[in-house]
Amino acid sequence: MSVSSPAHVPANNSLFAPERLTGTLALMLGVGSHAINGFVTTAVLPDIIRDLGGQDRAFWVFSSFEMMAILAGCLTGAAKVRFGARHPFLLASFLLASGSVLAGLSVSLEGLIAGRALQGFGEGMIIALCYSLIPDLFPSNIAPRVFAMLAAVWAVAAGIGPVSAGILSELWSWRAAFLINIPLVLLLFVLMNSALPASAVRPAPSSVSKVRKSPVRLLVRLGLLAASIFLLTVIGELHTALPLALTIMAGLATAAILLTYDAASPQRLFPRDAFRAHTLIGLGTWIVFLISAAAAVRAVFVTTVGQVYWALSVTQASYVAAGLAFSWSTFAFISSRAPSRQCELTYLTIGPFLIAGGLTLTAVAITTASLPLFALAAVVAGAGHGLCNQILMRSLMYTAEGEDHNLVSSILPTISSAGIAIGGGLTGLIAIVTGLVAPGSEELLTREAVARSGASIFYINAGLTLVPALAMLVLRQRLIARESVASEE
Repeated sequence: MSVSSPAHVPANNSLFAPERLTGTLALMLGVGSHAINGFVTTAVLPDIIRDLGGQDRAFWVFSSFEMMAILAGCLTGAAKVRFGARHPFLLASFLLASGSVLAGLSVSLEGLIAGRALQGFGEGMIIALCYSLIPDLFPSNIAPRVFAMLAAVWAVAAGIGPVSAGILSELWSWRAAFLINIPLVLLLFVLMNSALPASAVRPAPSSVSKVRKSPVRLLVRLGLLAASIFLLTVIGELHTALPLALTIMAGLATAAILLTYDAASPQRLFPRDAFRAHTLIGLGTWIVFLISAAAAVRAVFVTTVGQVYWALSVTQASYVAAGLAFSWSTFAFISSRAPSRQCELTYLTIGPFLIAGGLTLTAVAITTASLPLFALAAVVAGAGHGLCNQILMRSLMYTAEGEDHNLVSSILPTISSAGIAIGGGLTGLIAIVTGLVAPGSEELLTREAVARSGASIFYINAGLTLVPALAMLVLRQRLIARESVASEE
């Protein structure tokens, strides 16, 4: 299957045509609620700590969500293959609503963390279902505009998230940031229930019988999956080099065992070629993972560097960092209007080099103490993501066939989240080794440490980004070869 060029799209292929309106609105709301929840929770965390206490456990407010979201994302593709999208989405909506109520009404930090875990599982399923439904609901010739629209939703969320959190907190309390999910979940369920395909793409009967006779095999995979996710997420709580390095290696080793074991299973949780670099899908999944891992340094340090090094307020630093989201959206729109497939593939290969350039500019901004250059770096990095992300995701989604069609589509956002989690741990390890972070210190960063070592960590991650950038050149050639064969058939 080839990925068609977006050029010369017929006028009746509008995303908001009557037959697509419900699906388009559902995707916008699903992705938007996921994005806004992340920004809102970050903004209200200080109020939560003041009210419930437990500053030493604040890490788990985020990590419990991320762990469960990654776990859910890994399971959603297989669930959609077996049961279709309606039943998983019903479960996801129920868990998100339940978690939001539990978090919003909690009188202890432990209760809030439990609510966040339920929220995470529900959100993880919803975001995986949203992306897996794109090939089901939209033909490939209008898919570029779907991804551009979703990038715009992320940008809007980055803009209104902190503001909406402040308004909700002032009108009532931080609890409103969680309870506001209830009407949104109800609306999302109504929309998705109307837009979802009615039938499931079921595995072959022989595969089903094998699965039913091998419950132990499934339990082993679920155990390996849970263990790898825990190890690769808990690294954010470790602050000394040796335990951090050992935990990362243990998590990666467990994930490798899981993928090997899963590939030999009759009903897989992951695409058959996931992370097999000699295949198109395998190389693509590596690129998604490595770009996310290398770019995680921005999520970990950029906002804090802005506050510590340039004395920006939390809001000011957040909006400087949000320049990436706005730029991402703008350049996603540009890439969605590529006049030909050749132009798309050019954008695909330029993107990772721009991301590396943005990280390099951040390092230069720290070295020269230039706030304008620091802000520009976010725009450059966002441009790189915007140019290549939707083309890469779409190429992998619409190239996958059979059962892997659902597995690839649903797993891509999860791979990106896992890359950010692991990249955050690697960034923490590099920060300790370079002296940017002092183990045991009560402050994440100091101005002196940023001036001394801040540039180094961004230069290192810029260098690491060159690995997926070079891999993208190979992927480009594989896509050209595959699409050339498909056009001759």
